[in-house]
Amino acid sequence: MKKSIVILGLSLLLALPVSAATPFDGKIIALDAGHGNGQTGAVGDCNGTQVIEADVNLAVRSELEKILTANGAIYHEVAPLDSRQDRVADAEAAGSSVLISIHHNGSTNTSADYTQSFVTQKNDKVFASYIHPALVSKLGLPDKGIKSDGYGMTVYGSLPGVLTESYFVTDTDGACDFVDYRNGVTNTRVHKEAQAMYEGLLGYFSQNTGGGGRGRN
Repeated sequence: MKKSIVILGLSLLLALPVSAATPFDGKIIALDAGHGNGQTGAVGDCNGTQVIEADVNLAVRSELEKILTANGAIYHEVAPLDSRQDRVADAEAAGSSVLISIHHNGSTNTSADYTQSFVTQKNDKVFASYIHPALVSKLGLPDKGIKSDGYGMTVYGSLPGVLTESYFVTDTDGACDFVDYRNGVTNTRVHKEAQAMYEGLLGYFSQNTGGGGRGRN
């Protein structure tokens, strides 16, 4: 009888589901919503409705956070500090593995629209080589490539990072697309951008195992 009980117990243990490892295990993704803290960034217009870049940046971060949470990934919201250097320091203090600084471009030409990303260090370029192509593929806009000119937050610290300018909020289509997003429309540029960033992160961590530690949502 005892032998039967032991065998039954082992069978039950073997039947319990085992959590599979994911590429995000031990990783912390720092997400910076560019501008904010009183800064608007670029400002667009959709039939008289103002579209502020800082709001778009926050919306993309929010949608990306939903996707990351659904897939068991840990993220850190970078504090909206005035200094870019302080923002990077905040991301590093949280033990982050990578940093995405979310931005959107602006121009006086309301039809100008393309996707571009910015990096500084060698490890930035590797990281961006996963994030940027995913953005181009999902958004379907002209590709202005990954520019290495020490722009924005990637000049500070040593975290692999990328500053994205996924599209122009001053482009009429882009501005009106964000108005649609706020009105509850799905599959907007905001949704596509967030999904692209997730896919880029998944690809990067699937191939690069560096980083680690615990984070906070």
